[in-house]
Amino acid sequence: MAANTSVLTLPRPSDMPTLPDFDICDRRYGMNLDIPQCDVAAGRLDIGSARTTYHISDPAGPHTLPRSIDYGQWFFTTQPVEVAGPHTYQTYVLVPDTVHSIASHLINECVGRAGKVGGFATLDIGRLIDFVIDPSTDLTVYPPSSTFLTVSVTATSARKPSPGNFDPIIAQTLADVTRDAAVRVPASGAARRTLMRRAQVFYARVSRMSTGGS
Repeated sequence: MAANTSVLTLPRPSDMPTLPDFDICDRRYGMNLDIPQCDVAAGRLDIGSARTTYHISDPAGPHTLPRSIDYGQWFFTTQPVEVAGPHTYQTYVLVPDTVHSIASHLINECVGRAGKVGGFATLDIGRLIDFVIDPSTDLTVYPPSSTFLTVSVTATSARKPSPGNFDPIIAQTLADVTRDAAVRVPASGAARRTLMRRAQVFYARVSRMSTGGS
């Protein structure tokens, strides 16, 4: 399995391409992907530097998500997700050029450096992390502020991905950051007990998820 993960921690100048906050390259998202064809597919994504409201699973309007762009045997998918389950909020605001930058990043890292494989990346997953590591929040109700975006590059023969909901690396990440948050609070306090229970829930989800995201 070819894999590459990274978490960005340093601020980037506004005139530099936007990179994801998390990415993974894995052959189970597709093998033998072709850089020129992926570039064409990425070139068909929306463009624009203005913040744009996308409607979720609603065919009305010019901007909707999830959005899949096909070319040849490859496609890009952009999808807003939240870890709690099938409910997704009705709108998501993003800059189209940001998705372009992340798509280019996936082509360079996964199709290029990792050996012609597919993968996915996230944007704003820090929103969800901030929510789950706060011991005062209620995980039965995920607010719109915890929603994040995934961008995937896959082969059309692969299952249509929804990695933010189903890839085990997402649950593993949430489990790890929640456990780390737990050890930073007083050992005898209710906050540590709450966070450790949450970490165990996320660890349990790992075994029920599937790389490939479906």
